[in-house]
Amino acid sequence: MTVHINTRLCNGCGSRAEGCCEEMCPGDLFYRKNGKACLREPSDCWDCFACVKVCPRAALSIELPFQISEAKHRLAARLKKNGIEWNLVDRRGTVIATYIIQNKREAPSSEPNKQPKKEKQP
Repeated sequence: MTVHINTRLCNGCGSRAEGCCEEMCPGDLFYRKNGKACLREPSDCWDCFACVKVCPRAALSIELPFQISEAKHRLAARLKKNGIEWNLVDRRGTVIATYIIQNKREAPSSEPNKQPKKEKQP
């Protein structure tokens, strides 16, 4: 599998010193060229897809190999408040299916933690 970059959606993360994909990639495979994300060597990709999950514009997606999808489908991710939304997209860009993976931890309570009062000893 490899990461696909949609250059129409990518804005290079604007004025950030380093793009989100550059910052997140453990293999240091991303760089910017003409204000857009580029992948140095697709064959060096570890297939962790951290870059896909962190892209704020959903400009990165996973191209599924022929053995999995003869129709050249892609998986695109969007970070949501409580999890990650994965979309299965066909070659025309139509979303075929959506999968949402919820975070396992619960959101923090709005009330501060209350400590039990200690009893005074005589």
